Amino acid sequence: MYKSDNLKQTDNETFTYIIDKHKDFKILQLTDLHLGFGFISRKKDKLALNAVTKIIHKAKPDMIVLTGDSIFPFLPKAGTLNNRKQAYKLMKFMDSFAIPYTLVFGNHDCEMGSTCNKEELAQIYKKGKYCIFTEGRKELTGVGNFFINLTGSDENVLLPLVMLDSNMYGEGGWFYSGFDRIHDDQVEWCMNRLNDLKKCNPDIKAMAFFHMPPAEFKEAYRKMKLGDKSVIYQHGSIAEKNEHFGISKFEGTFFNKAVENGVIKWMFCGHDHLNTLSLIYKGIQMTYGMSIDYPGYKDIDKSYIQRGGTLITRKADGQVTVNMV
Repeated sequence: MYKSDNLKQTDNETFTYIIDKHKDFKILQLTDLHLGFGFISRKKDKLALNAVTKIIHKAKPDMIVLTGDSIFPFLPKAGTLNNRKQAYKLMKFMDSFAIPYTLVFGNHDCEMGSTCNKEELAQIYKKGKYCIFTEGRKELTGVGNFFINLTGSDENVLLPLVMLDSNMYGEGGWFYSGFDRIHDDQVEWCMNRLNDLKKCNPDIKAMAFFHMPPAEFKEAYRKMKLGDKSVIYQHGSIAEKNEHFGISKFEGTFFNKAVENGVIKWMFCGHDHLNTLSLIYKGIQMTYGMSIDYPGYKDIDKSYIQRGGTLITRKADGQVTVNMV
């Protein structure tokens, strides 16, 4: 776990991290690295690691957030099911930058038949020299539901970062049972935590990071295409075949509850590697992080428009900018 005078873990679901509120604070979102670290993916892994290195050196972030599918224990593409080895190699790579980082799980970090489940991966990542991670409440759905509250030196919360596990697949199987979503118990927990912060500061604004997009992302995109002026385009595009959104077939309440609650103003996801869209809908900016993936999609290693990172900057005046890098 990252050791710093500026970082304190207050309980099993909360970190506080002191920043200089008079300076810009830069968060780099990286998503869908799909690192296989196997004999089949060796060449593509090298391309991915080089891409990440260039992005980090260019962005010079103060913190890095990995939004799922960081590792890829998929035998036909990686040549290994050993996600324990993959996790340790990822951790060593991320620690080499000497920048604090955190992460959420995606739907591929623990493939069927892989060595470790998410609980076991959590124990590995907690050993990272610069990693900020906790499993969160054991009674909640998923692993890794927690808050990193960015605070000033007076310990007043400036910007809560909400880390959520959007889970993997629905009941009854793996991939063919459909993608999962953020469950109701996670939503209730999150909104209760945000309500507590709102009591201290009615104007508090938060960011949420998770892997799979909410259904409302697709809803907003369709409205925008029809000319609905309530949807505000920011950047990027939908480049998946047939304008695909990898959303859950199961009903989720997270987005609508966040709108009702009013604290979360930014949501960042990954999952759909060719989508880079960012738009504002019902007061929330939803952003697809730019992907890194080289082995996941057929011929994606030849593509480049979607490959990169997303730089989120909290300005000294409290304003937030979101840019592709």
